[in-house]
Amino acid sequence: MSTESLSPEDAGKVKLPEAGWIGDVLATTIASLEIPPMATTWKLHLTCEPGGSAPATVVLKSETSNRAFNEFSRLNNAFGREVGFYTHCVPRLNNHQPIIYASQGSEPCWLLMEDLTHLRAGDQSLGLSHAETLTAVQRMAALHAEFWMDPYLQQQPWLPQHSFWFQHPKADLVESFLQTYSVRFGSRVTQLVRAVLEQDEAIDAALNERPWTLVHGDLRADNLLFDGTVEDPLAIILDWSWACRSLGSIDIAFLIGGSEPVAQRRGRHQELLGAWHGELVARGVRDYTLVEARRDQQLAALRCITTGLAMHGFLQEPDTTIRTALFMDQAIQRHAALAEELAAWEALPDPSGFGPER
Repeated sequence: MSTESLSPEDAGKVKLPEAGWIGDVLATTIASLEIPPMATTWKLHLTCEPGGSAPATVVLKSETSNRAFNEFSRLNNAFGREVGFYTHCVPRLNNHQPIIYASQGSEPCWLLMEDLTHLRAGDQSLGLSHAETLTAVQRMAALHAEFWMDPYLQQQPWLPQHSFWFQHPKADLVESFLQTYSVRFGSRVTQLVRAVLEQDEAIDAALNERPWTLVHGDLRADNLLFDGTVEDPLAIILDWSWACRSLGSIDIAFLIGGSEPVAQRRGRHQELLGAWHGELVARGVRDYTLVEARRDQQLAALRCITTGLAMHGFLQEPDTTIRTALFMDQAIQRHAALAEELAAWEALPDPSGFGPER
């Protein structure tokens, strides 16, 4: 990608890979730079002088080529959050990957990071295996435990509270969304979606009463890499653009609801919940029972069900790719199914109208 291929509005907001500034931040001289086209995430092959003075490959992340998504990201300070996470939180974590060599949280925003493309990438369309979901749950629980109710998070101006890209969807999307999905959801889930929208502010108030921690906010297959074997994988969590301070269960409900196919997770919810809660307790979280964790998971599933409406809005954009449309359609149905599987209606601030299904 060259500067000429960008609009004048975006040209100053995308950090292009150039030998001069990359050499400066890596404290070396870049003799040559191989740049394959990859939208605005580039895997860069470096030839340095002297040899070995910098990694042979690095990844540069700037903004995407989707203008609507960029505007949405800027409005929510997505790059600022990710840079803040790597700057202020990662130093407390052991062996966190990827390594960040340099970054900038103001426009043009960018991250120059360790190349982990040799690892196996999660695939949102295919979904995660149960083993992959389990290792991601445990990895996320370790981060949740590290920052559980930590006042340090309240001192970080880049880290908002309860700020998710899928909350408070546009009202004008609701009828179109339900017309598209109500047959696939069934009457009970459709009723639950309407109840969640009607009780949106009360659900936020309920979240505000629960224990909080550092939350990823967009934990899904496409933001995961896996080391190890297929049978015994180790998860690496990427893309902290939607980090915030909120209910830890949001990450778990979002991951399971959006990325693990229903056939994989059926009958295994207690195992996943127990793995998350057990990791919290093992790492020092106290006064948080498994019963509380289950109710928080139900509350989180209510908050995450609005993901469907937000994705439905993105699907209306003319430059949405076929792959994006497919994975969003899958995620919409998976999130809706999770709310039903967990009997999430029990956590509604006003559950009247719901009861055991006849």
